[in-house]
Amino acid sequence: MSEQGSQLDSTQKARIALGIAFTGAGVAHVVKHEWFEQLVPDGLAQWRKPISAATAVLQFVGGIAMFIPRARLLARWVNLTMLVPTLPAAVAQTRKPEQMRALGVNPKLVLARIPAQMAVATLTWWATRPPVEQS
Repeated sequence: MSEQGSQLDSTQKARIALGIAFTGAGVAHVVKHEWFEQLVPDGLAQWRKPISAATAVLQFVGGIAMFIPRARLLARWVNLTMLVPTLPAAVAQTRKPEQMRALGVNPKLVLARIPAQMAVATLTWWATRPPVEQS
């Protein structure tokens, strides 16, 4: 519950939603690792497995950290470490619509991923900021 009472504030609700999303994405990376490995850019092909595995770990750790008040800054930096560097790969995917279709991804969703990922990064930053001292 809230640090100040029984109601959840908007940052707590955001951390819960982000925690569920990141943890779920980490699990999905493990369960469907072959699919996620195909999303790694061709220039990093030799590193597909470790990149996908590292992403799964980051998502899982970052997701779980969202639920732990003392791990708020860890959650911030782990999740941003995963979200921000993968933006160039998201942009590169927009130039390969046939490859995305072959993976079962609508190219329009690839375009939507870029602003969505930026929004998630912004929400992560906002939801993990230090609590405001009440006087």
